[in-house]
Amino acid sequence: MGIAALLAGGLFVVPGARESAVYWADLALMVAAAIFPRRLAPALLQASRWSWLLAMIIGSAAFSLHFLLSGPANHVSIAVAAICAAFIGAGITRHLAVVDARLLAWGDGGLAEVTRDLLLGRITSGMLHDLAQPLNVISMANANMDYIIEHLTIDDESRQQLQERVKRIASHTEGAAGILSLFRWFGRDGSDGDGQLTVRSALERALAATKSNVRHHGVAVQLRGNALDHLVPEQHGALEMMAVAALLSAFGGFLGTDGMKLRGDVVLHAAVTPAHIVITVESTDGSGRPMPSRRIDEATLWLVEQVAQEASSDFRCLVRDRQPVRFVIRLGRDDI
Repeated sequence: MGIAALLAGGLFVVPGARESAVYWADLALMVAAAIFPRRLAPALLQASRWSWLLAMIIGSAAFSLHFLLSGPANHVSIAVAAICAAFIGAGITRHLAVVDARLLAWGDGGLAEVTRDLLLGRITSGMLHDLAQPLNVISMANANMDYIIEHLTIDDESRQQLQERVKRIASHTEGAAGILSLFRWFGRDGSDGDGQLTVRSALERALAATKSNVRHHGVAVQLRGNALDHLVPEQHGALEMMAVAALLSAFGGFLGTDGMKLRGDVVLHAAVTPAHIVITVESTDGSGRPMPSRRIDEATLWLVEQVAQEASSDFRCLVRDRQPVRFVIRLGRDDI
């Protein structure tokens, strides 16, 4: 639409533009492209293979006629050639985009696995609401049960046993509510409580989200650095997603190919620099020596890098001997 407006303005500035049929044809093409319904573009670009060959033949013929004809036919031929060239160019762009997506998702599951994960994330919000309702009912019923136990005429030992069971139910209910909260706020700049959105809170949420996937009891986590309490209200969600990607890779390194569980530490260090908040994630074995992490698939790595760019940040995976050994997250400071 901007180009069409610019060409329309040229009618009053460029000498001879109003008398030029080619100029009017270009303006008509730009206006048609601007008002073309976007919802029809995917269907148009999914045309059969013979249509692309037909467009190439018609476009070549029309371009050749441009040098042979004169008058209005000359202008019509160049307009037809331009339309065919635009159609072919859009098709090539779409084909390259699909090829890039297939290369990024190439792995054990391919596009099916990436699509499944994407759709699973889309339906999670509705599932969370359905899970929260029975969880609230269980919590209220447990509180009522505790009140009834306190007023029952039973011996102290039986009362104590029942109260311990009530406390166990309450503990598991709170844990389930915490998991729902992690899902609800994952990757978002907010939280259920009134706590400040700091580097520490983002890293702690990332740790809570990943501890049940590949982390086992032989792996310890250390949070270090002078930037843990730095406020990142606009980058909190992006930092959480980047940290989750790095932690999944780091924790995966403690599981051998034969299923053997290795012991060691995952160190998250956050430091303040004049222009950035730098967070590094690296793994060490039981002797404190660096150890490689599990490789991140290309699709996930590319998506996380795009998230980082949108948040004025940077996500890098340092590789040694084709294995990731350190992840570096740099957040642009907004307090300077």
